[in-house]
Amino acid sequence: MLGDMFDLWVKNLLNFFVVFLGVSLAIGALTGLLGLALFGRVVSAGGIIPTSPTTADLGMLILFVTAAAVISAVVNSLVVGSMTEYAVRRHRGESVSLEQAFRRGSERLPSVLGATLLLNLVVFTLVILPFVLLLPVAAGTTPNPSLSQLFLLCGLLLAVIVGGVVAIFVYVALSLYPAAIMFENAGAVPSLTRSWELTRGHRWRLFAAILVTVILAGIISAAVTVPAGMVQDPIVDIVAAAFAAGLVGSWILILTSVAYDLIIRGPRSLFGPGAPYVPTAPIAPPPGAAQVPPTPPAAPPPAGP
Repeated sequence: MLGDMFDLWVKNLLNFFVVFLGVSLAIGALTGLLGLALFGRVVSAGGIIPTSPTTADLGMLILFVTAAAVISAVVNSLVVGSMTEYAVRRHRGESVSLEQAFRRGSERLPSVLGATLLLNLVVFTLVILPFVLLLPVAAGTTPNPSLSQLFLLCGLLLAVIVGGVVAIFVYVALSLYPAAIMFENAGAVPSLTRSWELTRGHRWRLFAAILVTVILAGIISAAVTVPAGMVQDPIVDIVAAAFAAGLVGSWILILTSVAYDLIIRGPRSLFGPGAPYVPTAPIAPPPGAAQVPPTPPAAPPPAGP
């Protein structure tokens, strides 16, 4: 999987870099302009307001976060669907342009957006919600906590840990949903179900590949963004984050696209070179079957005298 992923990335580096660089710059610029319009100040690509907002800014802050989240969700869903289409077809050796991929991605945008929101909701429920409940309990714990406070604190902490493990498992199991939407015309919920079926028996290998990819991408991103952060300029932050996204932002998408294609071809493809892709064709009848007429029913026995 990793070998095919990096091979596909290198062969199509310019296209992946331009798309993810452009999307990151566009989201960063929109975020900055939105923050400028709402707060009168430029907001960094990470959505962090440089100065602490006052009470009067609370409504604007909610509006800003909501608008930025909606814009990011729609744009990212369009890119995920379109570039999944591009990555799988290029992995199969087919000729496809970015224009064709984005046209197809725009057609399937509602399904990709719906499945993405559902998956994020599951992750939020498993991880973020227990963590949000943990914070006030931890803050309100006295220096000499009672037994009930300790039980509540330990229970919520355990819920965060268990929820995190389950969320990782669910993410890996459902990570192939974009390909199911783009190549099987599945809807939002059926695509998640289809991904669950496809990854059965391959989840540990897929998890290991995703983990390695995330670590490598994190190292490269840090090497680009950390020095830029020392400048303490929001514009520099936006450009550095966009450049890092152009380099490594496509890796997980390419990996899941390659994994989908290899699993579809056959389980052995995950352990070595993938079998050549052959377009699906109608199954022909066995030789001679079409020429043999159907056997007529047996004639009834002659009537007796």
